[in-house]
Amino acid sequence: MQPNAATLSLLFLFPLLFLLLSGCASQGPLTVRQANIPVDQVDARGLFLENCIICHGKNGRAHTFHGWLVDAQNLTRADFQDKTSDAQIIHAITTGPSVMPAFGKKLSASEIEALARYVRTFKQN
Repeated sequence: MQPNAATLSLLFLFPLLFLLLSGCASQGPLTVRQANIPVDQVDARGLFLENCIICHGKNGRAHTFHGWLVDAQNLTRADFQDKTSDAQIIHAITTGPSVMPAFGKKLSASEIEALARYVRTFKQN
């Protein structure tokens, strides 16, 4: 007896759903340690590495398997950097557009602002 299409779809869908839900929203050691410090003292690169690289990649280009699955934003693209305001980046980190997890309850306001500043470091000259 061969599995039907619905069974095969479920076998593919559950692992994919697990990856999407578990892969992006780390709450690593830096998140816990930096919750109440001023924005200029936050290790934004460290937070990015703990929470964002699985989708956006270490270099911000989103050339990762998970980034491909969720169509993550390439943070180095000139049009993204030029047309996206700091407020929009902060909003995206806080509320999580599309399948990106919301970090508003996981990160402090200073951590989110520091991450937004760090995203700007990916701007190409």
